[in-house]
Amino acid sequence: MIAFPESERDRDGERKREQRAAAKDVVVPPPEDLERRLAFEQDDEAWLLYYFGRDSGAADPFWYDFTWQQREMIAAIRRAILHGGDQALAASRGEGKTTICERLLLKYTLQGVVGFSVLFAATGSAAANSLESIKLAIEENPLLLADYPEVCVPVRALENTPNRAHYQTVSGKRHDNGEAYERVASKFTWCGQEIVFPNVPGAPAARAIIATRGLDAAVRGLKKKGRRPHVAIIDDPDTEETARSEEQAKKLEDRIDKAIAGLGGQQRTIARVMLTTLQHRTCVSYRFTDPTQKPSWQGRRFRFLVKPPERADLWEEYVQMRINDWANGTDLATAFYLERREQMEAGAEVANPNRFTSSQVSALQFYFDQVARIGAEAVATEYDNDPPEESGPIESGITPHRVQRQLSGYPRCVIPPDCVVLTQGIDCQKLGLYWVVRAWRSDGTGFVIDYNFTPTFGTTYGSDEGVDRAIYRAILAHMEFIRQDRYYTPRGEVLPINLTVVDAGYMTNAVYQACKDVGLGILPGMGYGKSGGCARPNFTPGREQRDGFIPGDGWNVVEVNRNEWPGLWRVDMDADRWKTWEHDRWMTDPSKPGTMLLFGEKGDNPKRLSQDEKDHMTYAKHITAEVETEEFVRGVLVRKWTNKHGRPNHYFDASYMSCVAANIKGVRLLRQATSAPTKPKPAPVVSVPMGDTPFLASAR
Repeated sequence: MIAFPESERDRDGERKREQRAAAKDVVVPPPEDLERRLAFEQDDEAWLLYYFGRDSGAADPFWYDFTWQQREMIAAIRRAILHGGDQALAASRGEGKTTICERLLLKYTLQGVVGFSVLFAATGSAAANSLESIKLAIEENPLLLADYPEVCVPVRALENTPNRAHYQTVSGKRHDNGEAYERVASKFTWCGQEIVFPNVPGAPAARAIIATRGLDAAVRGLKKKGRRPHVAIIDDPDTEETARSEEQAKKLEDRIDKAIAGLGGQQRTIARVMLTTLQHRTCVSYRFTDPTQKPSWQGRRFRFLVKPPERADLWEEYVQMRINDWANGTDLATAFYLERREQMEAGAEVANPNRFTSSQVSALQFYFDQVARIGAEAVATEYDNDPPEESGPIESGITPHRVQRQLSGYPRCVIPPDCVVLTQGIDCQKLGLYWVVRAWRSDGTGFVIDYNFTPTFGTTYGSDEGVDRAIYRAILAHMEFIRQDRYYTPRGEVLPINLTVVDAGYMTNAVYQACKDVGLGILPGMGYGKSGGCARPNFTPGREQRDGFIPGDGWNVVEVNRNEWPGLWRVDMDADRWKTWEHDRWMTDPSKPGTMLLFGEKGDNPKRLSQDEKDHMTYAKHITAEVETEEFVRGVLVRKWTNKHGRPNHYFDASYMSCVAANIKGVRLLRQATSAPTKPKPAPVVSVPMGDTPFLASAR
């Protein structure tokens, strides 16, 4: 073959090809300090605090040493990654569990321990957020760039153009044996539902995959280039739908137990780590973090408040003061706390003393500010991972039979020990008054000590003529009846009813006039919301008391029209919220605080109702006449109360109004701080006289 001399055109083309190849090539330097890198890789906590500490330049750095709870989370995640198996961890909202897990997963991916992992979240978009956090660390963290250049340098060379990864090449020396390599295709992916790490020769993380999926989509058969996942991270799996619907919850549980568990290969089962915050006792996360229900998951639940303070009475007073501060634009609660700080912190232990904002001076104060802001039930759920049994969904099985079975053992009209408040709710109907009287302990435990129907006289079937006068007379007569030394303690001490709330939705003027004439200790009430039949007003604290507005937890005490009803106050109630609260009391275990019990004696035969239990049949049917239902309307989950069978529900309305009255008088679901049965000092509560302005009463 004759060899022709190379033309200038050929040489120019070769030079240009060389230039283009050089432009695509990325030179990967060796680690800045390999010994430092290897040393930190032996200690998870040290690695996290160095590469993501306050001096790392990372977004959202770890700015304090890990707490003992966080160290236990780190150890649990490490065990799952290194040794397989399952771990379910429930920690406080905002405690950093997701961030810790994301960064540990990145560490073990960079080390080459994890070659394929999947981030699962309740939805695909939520899972994508975790992936973005990992990508951001590689793209911007300067300490990772220094010690893990085989990953960070090729990624940063993309300059926010992921498509360049398809034709990028890398040159340098191998991480494992120091041999040189030139212009090797890095072949990685830096966008979409999964990222594939650069294929840098000798790099521990070469071709590692981190994928994302939403638990609301199909997860079976997740396999990439013949490889199956080694680790599945499941972050906050519950949604509103799965938390409220048993059917949706069962589907989610099956997806985790079957579909995700089956992602591993024949030689190795997939390791699963669940990170969550509980929503209530029937959600999927609750089951997986309960060792008795899912023992293989080795469930752990971490609390914010590890040990409660000894002086629960002072904190109850603080919470009420904080609510009033928000209404009045003051900060008396903080001053109250600082003056008594040693007393109020005695016996208390928080898991993370660093959890407080600039408006607080301690994590304990932050905790009780949250109690004032969102309520004790929500705090027990969101921060202590100990949702009260009353926070379960209404569809959890409330039945007339269950209500009938909840008996206190005390006779009718007898006030059980340690009760501090008596309240009454009255539902007005044309034919009479349905009324319920309850005695309350300060922790929210309630006792139905009396109920009945008081008929009206002078009404005519088929006509409203004379109904207003009949209801007016019935209210006055009934209030006179219950004031006749009717309710007493086992020692014989007679106690009065502290507050009565009367439904003013029917024959409003008659109820107003009756309440005005009775005087102190009785208020008309209006239910609002879907089940109240009219638009919901603003139940959020924020307006001042001098404007005729006293905000509470799902209720407002407002001044009625001064010109027409001078000196008369009314309770506006969130009917949906308080009907839920009423049902939750009956769904709480009778042995625990916050339950509701009827007067009467239980029978000896658990399979047969006693006579006292049978006598409560009508009341129990009223209580369970309505149920909370949910349905999707145009893609939006809508909840509402419905009376499916059209049964009478008047005792139910009277009962939830008695709950509102108790809340107005200071009854809360705050747990007792000590096991000793002590009667706490009553917290300041809102009282409304029949005068011109509301006031705070510090004693009943």
